[in-house]
Amino acid sequence: GIDPSRRFVVVDTATQQMIVWDPGKPVREIPVSTGDESRGYRTPAWYGLVGKYVGTFSAHGVYADEGWYLFEDAGSILIHGAPYKIVDGVKVYEDMEALGSYPASRGCIRLRPEDALWLTGWDPQGVPLVILPRNTG
Repeated sequence: GIDPSRRFVVVDTATQQMIVWDPGKPVREIPVSTGDESRGYRTPAWYGLVGKYVGTFSAHGVYADEGWYLFEDAGSILIHGAPYKIVDGVKVYEDMEALGSYPASRGCIRLRPEDALWLTGWDPQGVPLVILPRNTG
């Protein structure tokens, strides 16, 4: 389980929120967007430790920054900043309105760019993380 006297992270797929805990108290509530089941993607319920930092990566024709590896489930599941394309040298983010509102990802946990940067500064590697199931029935 999760020890409330230590650091941990909870991702609530029902509310599309991530709560970051430092010993004994929540330090940040972050709007997220998880797997869009209407398009056949999912962010499954899970418990484990945040894995290695992967930084900026590209997948499915877009880029994402501040990636942190979580686990495998029909592909890699990560926490990362919102996806973007580079248009005329500028990052153009996609689906920003989904953050905190509705699932829009292919399974990853998306964050606002500034929240992703904050999370990297918090250094989550090795911190317990739980993804709560999305009850849709």
